[in-house]
Amino acid sequence: MHIIQAPLFDFEAFIADKSSDRLVTVLEVLPAEKLLGVLEREHWTGRKGYSVRGMWSALVAGLLRGCYSLAEVVRLLERDKEVRIVCGFSRDSLPREDALGRFVKKLVKHQELLEECFTGLVRRLRELLPGFGSKLAVDSTDIRAYANGHRSRPADPDASWGAKGKGGTDSKGKKRDIYYWFGYKLHLVVEATYELPVSFALTPANKSDTEQMKVLLKKAVADSKAKPEAVIADKGYDSCDNCRLVWEEYGAAPIIPIREREGMQLPDICNAKGTPTCSGGLPMVYWGRDGKYLKYRCPQALGKDKCPSTSPCTTSAYGYVLKLPISQDPRRHPPVPRETKKWGRLYRLRSGIERVNSRLKEHLGLRQITLRGIAKVTTRALLSLLAMLGVAVGMAQRHRLAELRSLAA
Repeated sequence: MHIIQAPLFDFEAFIADKSSDRLVTVLEVLPAEKLLGVLEREHWTGRKGYSVRGMWSALVAGLLRGCYSLAEVVRLLERDKEVRIVCGFSRDSLPREDALGRFVKKLVKHQELLEECFTGLVRRLRELLPGFGSKLAVDSTDIRAYANGHRSRPADPDASWGAKGKGGTDSKGKKRDIYYWFGYKLHLVVEATYELPVSFALTPANKSDTEQMKVLLKKAVADSKAKPEAVIADKGYDSCDNCRLVWEEYGAAPIIPIREREGMQLPDICNAKGTPTCSGGLPMVYWGRDGKYLKYRCPQALGKDKCPSTSPCTTSAYGYVLKLPISQDPRRHPPVPRETKKWGRLYRLRSGIERVNSRLKEHLGLRQITLRGIAKVTTRALLSLLAMLGVAVGMAQRHRLAELRSLAA
């Protein structure tokens, strides 16, 4: 005889109490109450429509489940009962793609409230994570537009052509490739230790990276009482203005490789890395920092090299000593010199921003967007950033620091 086994617990109650679920966790920590309240108070024409909170939850669920388009969000709601229950929809009353599209347009009009959510999450991470914001990495990544840039009138008029790469040939004679794309750039400041975004800006692809550093850093430290210790970036951000900005305005060490171009160095004064050279042409040995001065000593006196000069710099056994004020040229002589191991350790943290870009593209849908116009694309990028920060805050509050960057359930 076949006996029907009664369920041990109610499925809906299980979902409601499932606090470990990523979607529930993110929805709980997102400071979106002000935004949702504004949307709920707005006049809705026609029939009553779908719940604002349900539509918001559906968009967040789509981000966490890797949906690239609104049509995929609809399919997610259709096939996943758990997501439907969390969002408050039934199988017979699901929003369609056009309804979600109208909701996204409303979010675009309230982009400043979305940015407040982003700022609130960053502020919460500063409270939860020790040392958050002390080491900042800056970089940009490409976002391809949902349009054909080769047409005379592309479907996305705000997008433009961008390029990355040096071109020419390397030291071995191998041709360097240049990557071109039509779309936008997402400029990010990332907390390099925890690999989490701190500030952002979205521009057309033809905007220069180096010009965005001032705006990004201003946003990154706006709500922070503590200033960063180091700002890390690649050669694209190497300029006198950027290095001076990082050192003089924020008191941080600019960890930026110097561009070894002809005419940008000082012959017989410093080498390609900015290390000062002695009268014999040898790079001097860094011997520590004395306040706002860098101290260098004679390489021969330290047994590092033999001086080719016939006349000694000094008769002292200690050797010739040079003290350089950092403020004189923080680009060539940064507070953490490029020849030191500390500089190398800090610069290796820059790879964290590459992993952030990868998660935004591969797991949170920025690899393939289906929206046009810089306002909509900015909102789409902001939603992905909110999902990433929401997971981090939720895991930090639960003291599960190993899962700060884990977007999968």
